[in-house]
Amino acid sequence: MHLSLPPIAVTLLLAGGAITTTLAAPPLVTHLRCEFLEDPAAVDTPRPRLFWQLESDERGQRQTAWQVLVASSPRFLREDRADLWDSGRVAGDDTTHIEYAGRPLASRERCFWKVRVWDKDGKVSRWSDVAAWTMGLLDPADWQAEWISYRDPAPLPTDRERLHLPPARFYRRAFAVPDKPVRRATLYATALGIYEPWLNGRRASEDFFAPGWTDYRRRVYYRAHEVTELIEPGTNVVGAVVADGWYAGYLGYGRLAGYGPHGVGRFIYGKTPAWLAQLEIEFEDGTRQVVGTDPAWEVSADGPYREADLLMGEAYDARREDPNWCRPPALRVPGPGPEQPWTWAPAIRAAENGSVKAPFTDGAGTREQEFGFVRPAVLEAYPAPPVGFIQELPARAVTPRPDGTYIVDLGQNFAGVVRLKVRGPAGTVVRLRHGEMLHPDGRLMTENLRQARATDTYRLRGDPAGEVYVPRFTFHGFRYVEVSGYPGEPGPEAVTGVVLHSATPLTSSFVCSDPMVNRLFQNVVWTQRANFL
Repeated sequence: MHLSLPPIAVTLLLAGGAITTTLAAPPLVTHLRCEFLEDPAAVDTPRPRLFWQLESDERGQRQTAWQVLVASSPRFLREDRADLWDSGRVAGDDTTHIEYAGRPLASRERCFWKVRVWDKDGKVSRWSDVAAWTMGLLDPADWQAEWISYRDPAPLPTDRERLHLPPARFYRRAFAVPDKPVRRATLYATALGIYEPWLNGRRASEDFFAPGWTDYRRRVYYRAHEVTELIEPGTNVVGAVVADGWYAGYLGYGRLAGYGPHGVGRFIYGKTPAWLAQLEIEFEDGTRQVVGTDPAWEVSADGPYREADLLMGEAYDARREDPNWCRPPALRVPGPGPEQPWTWAPAIRAAENGSVKAPFTDGAGTREQEFGFVRPAVLEAYPAPPVGFIQELPARAVTPRPDGTYIVDLGQNFAGVVRLKVRGPAGTVVRLRHGEMLHPDGRLMTENLRQARATDTYRLRGDPAGEVYVPRFTFHGFRYVEVSGYPGEPGPEAVTGVVLHSATPLTSSFVCSDPMVNRLFQNVVWTQRANFL
């Protein structure tokens, strides 16, 4: 048994009087991470690297040795047993990039671990809290799912002046689950585009812009979503909303520079988004059930996301909402559905859309390139913290303009979206334009946006209790919001800034006696946050 004793005060009687000192306890081991992440749900590295930090109040304290235990169950660690790896006592002060050196790990395997260290005086610390990681899908053969998409016969657009903004697509599939205890359920998912996963009427993740931006022809990230609590006995429905994202949407200053196929500024990597997902259910009796994407899925373009572009913005028609689109009959909720029922069609294998070649222009010149489906060479577990809600910024001021619009000042330039609160008649359209600065006369300045429209629109469904809208498939860099079409006069509570960026913890701070230097430091922090996305 390892005891953690409080510091002991000792008084030494010397000729010169009494000296009181403290025998400090060994440092605490905290902030355990695997492959730089806390408790990652999918790790592709066969020999994951482990990290930890030390906390001590004693000046000059340091680590002189360490020991890691890795086990297949937390129960083993409670007994200080390690059936996967016991490093033994290893001399050294390394606390980063400690490579796992135990039994070879298999796809989907869960690993639990803890650490203890020896300090500068050779005293051993107590064990850290238990952390965990889960291995991802290590072998391409682990993927039983197929890339699917919607049938897209439209040619690539050639008009550079007109915006091309298709709606987001909704995918779903019903399946039956046996009535027996579920040990664990994991949804592995990715997209050529960005996606939002759903299961039985609930979002399976609050992350934004999954799976993340890559060079899609070389590699695509996938995410592992823990969905055990969402599984029901009987009929279930799994689904996703898939938008263009970086794959097929407007990108950077491409429209301004004439990049992309026919110089339209979008479709940089491909023409038609695609979706790949594999739901794996492990039962307590040791059996497994796999539900993967294939042509048995169905797809609709009739949902409320009428436009969904990272740069140009989002258009949302709340009259088209269907709260039951991803629910089995037993979980359906009463209430009004969409004004027009959605039309569903069978999904197709993404490759069935065929070859789409066109002249492609970028900084290296113009050449013919393929914009039909190209299977990514590598599927790789997402290696970074997810993008999510980080902070809210209340409106500092709401200023009416002579043209009937309102300028909302959120007090800080940031990357994100707004939360709109509104009540009004069905069909009312509220438009939100975003900008970093104002003209001297108070107008919103957008000239610096390099042709990014940065505009979101919300069409009300007419709920007498009021409505709340937060865009899901776009983000903007802004401080000011121009609001038009708002029914009545918006108060400060009508528009709230929602800061979005990767959930990287802030680990530094700086304060001095000079307000300008303090502001400079804050500007640096906000600039970094706006680019960690």
